[in-house]
Amino acid sequence: MRKGCDLMSMKKKGILLSFLMLTLLLGGCIRIQYDATIHTDQSVTLKTTYAAKEHPVARLLNLNPNWKGYVKQAEKNGYAAKTFKTKDDYEGIRMQKTFANFKDMTSIKDEWKTGIGGILIPPDTKFDMKKSDGFWFDTYRLDTNIDLSIDRLNIKGYQPTGQVKKLADRYIRQADIEIKLHGPKVIGLQNGEKIDWSNYHDVSWKLYGTKANQLQLIAYVPNPTGWIITGVVLLIGVGLLLYWIFHRVRRLRRQQLKTISISLLVCLIVGGGAWWLFAEDTSSAPPPTRQIVTQGKSEIVPTFLVHGLFGTERTFVPMIQNFTKKKVADDGGRCDVTRSGKATCSVTPSPTGYPLVRIVFADDEASLADQQKWLNAAIAAYDAKQKATFADIQLVGHSMGGVDVVAYTVQEEMPYHVRKVVTLDSPIAGSDYAKLGLTLAPLGTNTNSPAIRDLAKGSPAMNNLTKRLETWPRDVLVYSFGAKGGDFNLISLKSSFALENYTDNIQTKSYKYDHFTIHRREPVFREIRNFLFKENRVTEEESS
Repeated sequence: MRKGCDLMSMKKKGILLSFLMLTLLLGGCIRIQYDATIHTDQSVTLKTTYAAKEHPVARLLNLNPNWKGYVKQAEKNGYAAKTFKTKDDYEGIRMQKTFANFKDMTSIKDEWKTGIGGILIPPDTKFDMKKSDGFWFDTYRLDTNIDLSIDRLNIKGYQPTGQVKKLADRYIRQADIEIKLHGPKVIGLQNGEKIDWSNYHDVSWKLYGTKANQLQLIAYVPNPTGWIITGVVLLIGVGLLLYWIFHRVRRLRRQQLKTISISLLVCLIVGGGAWWLFAEDTSSAPPPTRQIVTQGKSEIVPTFLVHGLFGTERTFVPMIQNFTKKKVADDGGRCDVTRSGKATCSVTPSPTGYPLVRIVFADDEASLADQQKWLNAAIAAYDAKQKATFADIQLVGHSMGGVDVVAYTVQEEMPYHVRKVVTLDSPIAGSDYAKLGLTLAPLGTNTNSPAIRDLAKGSPAMNNLTKRLETWPRDVLVYSFGAKGGDFNLISLKSSFALENYTDNIQTKSYKYDHFTIHRREPVFREIRNFLFKENRVTEEESS
């Protein structure tokens, strides 16, 4: 009996170790890239790269990726494969395979079962292709959903549950997964947002582990019949024009030459207008989730500042004045949201390209759900009024405002790409003092507002937010500040730094300031300036 238990224990340990190995390969310090090139003969060359840094778990268990073994598996799947190492301590394999056509690529779905020696696409992934005929261009639309949830792994022996699943989810969520697609230059490609006319034959997507990734590809393929007809018409027209010029130009009067010139100009304008209409038609499409699409270009990058409970329009004035004085950003205006949720914005031009925009709630004690809707409405209203375009944004929140910006970042339909997030003593995991306040409410203390109820540790709103944090986008950079000064610590550092459990792209720092002044202190300003705008300036040194 003892022997049977030991065998069972060893079997379980083996599965666990194997699974830890899998998580090492898929998540943590991981880079996965699929690079597909479509040739004019409709063949497709697929280059796949898997790379990983050594992970402490692997070192602890004396486990290392068997890259040579994966090469052998890849070769069985028809790939040319080899191992590699990089200067920044990544090692892995590169694989390459050419398919005769698109239909042959459906075979890659079966490679999911072979693990790292193939392309990791769930076998039941559906590719919905629709074709629309046009005169000059036929339009192909591909909609697919690549679900990289850990539950969909169909590999024998890997069915994680409980804490093991949570560990795997965290690793996989941090994986850097990218798909690149290159087409012939005669084909225009669109990734669901807009055609990049400077590089119209290349598109790319970022994929996120532990969630479904909705991808949309639009391809504009020349219609030979339409172009042949157009060419024949143009040749006939040019021939007739040349014949007329050679035989009648000597008889032309000045007025006739003027008429011809005007006619040619009109033709150029009409032709240019037709091309512009085509470009405009191909420059927009229903955008998929912003978090999984290559980010667009921005003329400006606004930073939205959200106050907390009992905050006002004055909350971030010292910070704005400081940043403006340092010439790293500008006062970009303000958006006010009424108790009914109506948002109105005043916009100020930004010479630096980094406007600072205050979001002011008339009801600062509203629920987290209401403030979430209002924040969306305010940013949308600012976008509608702002003449400069933007696709990237940055978010700063103090206290409950930090919870608001965090909740904004993990919403499913993301209209903008969140570049960086700053939280200032924010109860990301709830507040014990809010919970205490609720117990005092029956005694006449005014602490039973919707905001207090939602911020209480263990509240339905906090529990819902915690679940959504599992989908935190890995490319968002975070800086969380905690206050540990004053007579008591209103927000625990564990709650202020809760995002450490969901992303590796985070910095944290605590100061001996109280909750109500941390957002008005120069050392904090310096850290935030360097974090938000360090790409455009020399990093300030820490004062001794």
